[in-house]
Amino acid sequence: MTQTFDVEALIKLRSQTRAISDELKVQAADYLSTLALLIRPQAFFGEYLQGAQRSSGRETQHHFKELKELYDRIGSAAPFQLVNELEVPLNLISTTPELFPLEYDKVLSQSGQVIRITSPVRWVIGFSSFDLARFRTVIKDPNRSSAELYRFVVHYLVLFYCLSKSPGLSRLLDGLRFPVSFERLKDFGDLPFCVISSPVRAQLPDEAVIRSSTQIAGNSSFEELVGHDNILQMNDEIRQRLLLTIEGM
Repeated sequence: MTQTFDVEALIKLRSQTRAISDELKVQAADYLSTLALLIRPQAFFGEYLQGAQRSSGRETQHHFKELKELYDRIGSAAPFQLVNELEVPLNLISTTPELFPLEYDKVLSQSGQVIRITSPVRWVIGFSSFDLARFRTVIKDPNRSSAELYRFVVHYLVLFYCLSKSPGLSRLLDGLRFPVSFERLKDFGDLPFCVISSPVRAQLPDEAVIRSSTQIAGNSSFEELVGHDNILQMNDEIRQRLLLTIEGM
C-alpha cells in the first residue's frame, strides 16, 4: 500500500476499515458463540475441573498431565515466573469465548520509533473476564498479584489446549473462512494464543504515512488498513479447490 500522506484519504480509509472490521468481528463472534459448546474443558479434564462429574479416568488423567506439563514449562518461565503449582481441581471462572484485539510492535526504520499496530481483521480468542490488555498490564506490574496472573495463564492455556486438541472445530472454522492459528505474542513469553483470522487481509501504508499520522495524533499506535481493493482480492478457497479439481479433465 504505497501512498503519500493525504489526511482526507487516510480518514476515509480508516472509516472504511472500522466499518469492515466491526462487521467481520460480529461475524467471527457469532460463529464462536454458536460453536462455544464444542470448546469443552469438561470433556478433556473431567473431575480435574471444579464442580465437574467424574468421567473416563485414564483419558482425563492424560489430558490433565499434558496441561500440567505445559503449565510447568510456560508458567515458571519469564515473564510469568509463577511458583504456584497447577491447582486441582481447576477453577475456571469463565469458559465463554471472547475476541480481543491482536496487537504487535513495528519499529520504524528511519527513526527507530516503536509503533503499536492493531489488526482490524484478526483477533485473539480468550475467555470472557480475561481481557488481553489487562493480562499485559498484570505482567508488567512489579506489584502484580500472583493469584491474578496465575488465573490468566491457566485460562489461556486451557483454551489453547481445548482448541489445539479439537481439529474438527478448527476445520469447521476454516470452512467458515475464519481459520484459527496458534501464535506467540510479544510480552507473553512462550504462551501460545489462539488467533482467529477473517477472509480479508489488511495492510500497512508506507512508514512515512504511519509516522505522520502518529505525530498528528500525538501517540504511538496505528491500525492496519482495509480498503476496497482488499475486499476485491479476497480468495475464495472453495472456488479455487473446485477449479483445481476439474483442471485438466
